[in-house]
Amino acid sequence: MAFVVELVFRGSESDRSDFAEAHRTYWRRMAARGILLGGGPWRDGTGELLLCQAHDRRTLLRVLHADPYARARVVGEPRIREWNAVLGQVAPARPARPVPAQVAALTPHERRIATMMLDGLTNKQIAASFTVSTRAVELHITRIYRKLDIRRRAQLAAVIGT
Repeated sequence: MAFVVELVFRGSESDRSDFAEAHRTYWRRMAARGILLGGGPWRDGTGELLLCQAHDRRTLLRVLHADPYARARVVGEPRIREWNAVLGQVAPARPARPVPAQVAALTPHERRIATMMLDGLTNKQIAASFTVSTRAVELHITRIYRKLDIRRRAQLAAVIGT
């Protein structure tokens, strides 16, 4: 699904300056994953418009809440509208990135969990999003670690290549 998201900034530009680089880096990573399709700031500097693609609204909200600006509370509640693209392409055409063999061994569900881990969600938050127990998530993470031959969360980004 495609979504148009409007972020309205709170406070002054100096309030955001400490988080600006982390914000840009975060959204570059989301663009590389195909979540951010395009976007940028309003000319008057009061906010941003983002065109995003996500499985559903709940998934998009998780992505938005992981944004460093959202965590620092320098943006208000985002305005989200589902968008039905009638003209043009929703997702830009891009060549498929080769997937490392270890990552290819992950099931789609394990890849979703790994992505959520990379987005900074805790095991408890991941469990809540799937309405399962934290222990169930821990078991999935253990399998992910075994398949990727890693021992901790910090190694995940290097193996997956984000």
